[in-house]
Amino acid sequence: MNRMRAIPVILAVGLVSGYAWAAEMKVAVVDASRLLKEYHKTELAESHMQEQVEDFTSERDKLLAEHKRLKGEFEALRTEGQNKALSEEAREKKKEQAEDKLSDVIAYESSIRDKALSRRKQLEGESRRMQLELVKAIRAAVRTTAEQGGYTLVLDTSGLLANGFEGVLYADGKMDITDEVLKSLNADKPAKAEPAKAAKGTGESAKETGKPADKKEQP
Repeated sequence: MNRMRAIPVILAVGLVSGYAWAAEMKVAVVDASRLLKEYHKTELAESHMQEQVEDFTSERDKLLAEHKRLKGEFEALRTEGQNKALSEEAREKKKEQAEDKLSDVIAYESSIRDKALSRRKQLEGESRRMQLELVKAIRAAVRTTAEQGGYTLVLDTSGLLANGFEGVLYADGKMDITDEVLKSLNADKPAKAEPAKAAKGTGESAKETGKPADKKEQP
């Protein structure tokens, strides 16, 4: 009987402790997709990757152009090897040259595939590395902002779960610290240079350029 009476007391103590723990929690939310999109270094990373892709495309086009040239030489030799206007000896020589050229074409095709595969792996690795760096910086900014605000837990409102529901179904807008995190992330964003203002009047233009203003001709 004593044990049975003790159970409600234990449950009550547990509930009180749980409520106290929940009361001490301070929860915030962020939109991780927006953080990644509006972080100024994301644009830099995307520009860098675009340049890499363009370099790869240019390199591939040069390889394909060389392949086309080699293939054209092979086809010309093969055609000459079938030209009955040539002597039998000349045709045989052209056929041998065509076979050698075909070997060059096949070897070059293999080289193109290997280079393309290697370059693609390089681009994928570079993309993953830059993505990890961005995520790491965003995590650090969220952590710093949360610690400064005294938050115990920060949840992401941008993700979808496998069942189609968001990870956070509802959160008061006052809990959203995305703007604060972005302010921290973009604190080191370089200021854009302002275009120089056009000089007003001939005198100011001459003063800026160091050249004397044109004098009006005296009548």
